[in-house]
Amino acid sequence: MAQAADTLALPRVPAPASTLHRRRDILCAVLFTVAIAAMGLGAFRPRAQAALDAENRTITPWPSPWLTRAFTTDFERAFADRFGARIALLRLHNRTLVRAFGVSPAPNVMIGRDGWLYFKGEDGTAFDRFYRGTLAVADTDIRSVIAELKRRERFLASQRVSYVVTIAPDKFSIYPEHLPSWATRLVERTPLDRMVDAIAADGALRFVDLRGPLRAAKAPGPVYFATDSHWNLLGAAVAYGEVMREVQRAISPRMLPAIAPAALPPYVPGADVYRGDLAQLTGDPARFGEPDSAPLGKVLADPSSRCAKRTDSGADPAFETYACDRPGLPRTVVYRDSMAIPLIPLLSENFSHAVYVSSQRLDPALILRERPDVVIDEMVERAMFAPLAMPMPDPR
Repeated sequence: MAQAADTLALPRVPAPASTLHRRRDILCAVLFTVAIAAMGLGAFRPRAQAALDAENRTITPWPSPWLTRAFTTDFERAFADRFGARIALLRLHNRTLVRAFGVSPAPNVMIGRDGWLYFKGEDGTAFDRFYRGTLAVADTDIRSVIAELKRRERFLASQRVSYVVTIAPDKFSIYPEHLPSWATRLVERTPLDRMVDAIAADGALRFVDLRGPLRAAKAPGPVYFATDSHWNLLGAAVAYGEVMREVQRAISPRMLPAIAPAALPPYVPGADVYRGDLAQLTGDPARFGEPDSAPLGKVLADPSSRCAKRTDSGADPAFETYACDRPGLPRTVVYRDSMAIPLIPLLSENFSHAVYVSSQRLDPALILRERPDVVIDEMVERAMFAPLAMPMPDPR
């Protein structure tokens, strides 16, 4: 009969470490110490740049030398952004995840099929909220957004300013076919579907629904970047045409008899290759690349080909101002986000004075100062509730 184990007995002491390989052990200890010291000292070397490109953020600054309660935490964060071999180790980690396992190291980037990447939102929840439907969106929130937009429309109408609203669809709304097989919609109608229906039923807003035109334009070539969260210049040109036709109807063809054509630059196969913001966020941009069939960089590099010229000093990154000296053109203020970056050189050709504001809060004081003929309010789908968070101040 086996003897019962003593539950109070101490665990067996392991045998002493072998002393047969003393030189090897010393060498390993020395190499480990040198490596750790070198990585630690590497944190204090001068840096050529202050940005962490693979993480799309700036490097954490060193804390003030004064000892405060937050000093140790701030020092740890700054040190973690600088230790030696950090970039090489992160690159190895990211490439292993992407190439060996097909997993994105960035929590807000999703790897789809056929080399397509999708942005899950700044907080990582936009895809679940605005596409899959696993996070609920209340009807009251949609009605509140429309009420805020109507409030803006009434103020602008009191100043005899037209108002045009558009929502730039996120890529998952236009290209769901490249999503992973598990990323299916669990609701019949998305929040954007419900908002568009509610705006149409209300009838008070001039709203441009870009989804149909963008889906129709997919056949000749991509209208969104596969490796970026934004549309490409071809997609922006489609949106431009739809928005400007509504602007023309709003301010009358007399003020804008013709819409400036969207001039697209030539494409050079093999030379015009693009790796977008999502490819950078994976930390393995070399793995992702795509043809850039209408390079925006070529448009921006040749301002002499356009009437509109930038007139602000660039001191405030939230504001850009352009002027075109063709007589009789209207004026505009455009509230926008990053989706409108390729729209700026296209829209500006139609206005004598155009102000672009990187905000979703309509400022009555700016409207009274600029006296535009039309205000264009553009927001990306995942930020369609931004007017709730940034309501227009009381104009009185």
